[in-house]
Amino acid sequence: MIDFLKGKVLFRYLDSVSLLCGPVAFRVFVPLSLLTRAKEGEELEVFTEVVIPPEGTPSLYGFGSREERELFRNLTKIPKVGSKVALSILSHFSPEELKAILSAGDSAELSKVPGIGKKLSQRIVLELKGKMEEKAEIPEELMEVLTSLGYSRKEIFSALKGLDLKGLDLQEAVRESLKRLSGRGK
Repeated sequence: MIDFLKGKVLFRYLDSVSLLCGPVAFRVFVPLSLLTRAKEGEELEVFTEVVIPPEGTPSLYGFGSREERELFRNLTKIPKVGSKVALSILSHFSPEELKAILSAGDSAELSKVPGIGKKLSQRIVLELKGKMEEKAEIPEELMEVLTSLGYSRKEIFSALKGLDLKGLDLQEAVRESLKRLSGRGK
């Protein structure tokens, strides 16, 4: 649908911006971190997600990075976590902070977000902890290259578990990953 928008900020609201893209302005709900950076009259780029609820009006959500949008998508897949709650979480924590909270299993910190009780915060940690650790270990660009070579995501996660890819450029990371996947680099 709508993947990315680049335009001039016409108006700022409490939870969204009106983004002029050509002759059309889109109202985009954004996290607080992005809202504070958005200045009326200046250009803004957002990675977007269209949410079509079973009842009601479709809404457009915007994020400063693909990673943040992916976190939003993962959060909204959890029962009882809707778009507004997911946006509230991303308004309170940066993607790095949220990943740290999830990997530490710190549901108490997560429950400080308005609208999230103890049980829901525990569910979010339980559902996303493993996913965030896997995502943090393997960069998405590397994942795309390896899946295009015919490897499944499951094969990639199991073969590369524990492999330190920090400091490697994409080409070096692919080379090291292929050694592991072929069974030569263990």
